Amino acid sequence: MAGFATNQVLAVAATLAAALYLFTAAQQLLRLERREQKLPNAILFPAIAALLLHGFVIYDSSASVGANFGFYRVASLTFWLMGVLSLLILAFRPLQTLLMGIFPLAAIAILVATLTPETARPMTDTPRGLLLHISTSIIGYALLGLATLQGLLVLQQSRLLRQHKTRGLIRLLPPLDSTEQVMHELIAMGTLVMAISIVAGFYYVDDLFAQHLIHKTVLTIIAWLLFAVVSIRHIRYGWRVNTAVMLCCSGFALLTLGFYGSKLVLELVLT
Repeated sequence: MAGFATNQVLAVAATLAAALYLFTAAQQLLRLERREQKLPNAILFPAIAALLLHGFVIYDSSASVGANFGFYRVASLTFWLMGVLSLLILAFRPLQTLLMGIFPLAAIAILVATLTPETARPMTDTPRGLLLHISTSIIGYALLGLATLQGLLVLQQSRLLRQHKTRGLIRLLPPLDSTEQVMHELIAMGTLVMAISIVAGFYYVDDLFAQHLIHKTVLTIIAWLLFAVVSIRHIRYGWRVNTAVMLCCSGFALLTLGFYGSKLVLELVLT
């Protein structure tokens, strides 16, 4: 009975969080033309409330059944982290536009993770080293996901500028130099965190090249190398936007295939 009540509370909290996510994204879309560098309180407070409710659902679910890194749970955690990171970075860099893409996805992720059956067994007594590897993997993935979304925005902005189109979306965005710099900063941060994850994986995971981990390990390392190349080449030489964004998207696709692809097959296809 207590478990049923807990599930009901989590379902209500997830629904409220999803509604606030969608409300925030819609409000941001309506206010985009004002080109405000900071989110107004009418958007900031619902965004914070949505993230707090989402965080409560993640924490309460983990506290009641143990750490769960199933397909839907990890997706929910990733989009929550992307939202939190976006608001934190927003204090220093313009990322308002990304919220319109991240928050609707976060709304879907939390509803699916809360209202569908578990796809993986909870982990109990997880070693701290393994938790370090998993947590840095998810944080790095979230940062590089933000970088990829920002890169696609930069690519579109660059294309519109080359075509001398100054109406519509281009008029609402910060200068190209600013949006491109944000992309490279996100890539650098994500690459650093992912490097920590890879090192922790080699050190703490007993058999990183086991059958169900080898493809994930190889794809992650290749993706990390692509992001590292983008950062190094940008710092030393500077690169054309198209090349940097292409490598960024390729690296993120490899990360997604290695992590979510394997979980999708192991948890939803083979079970």
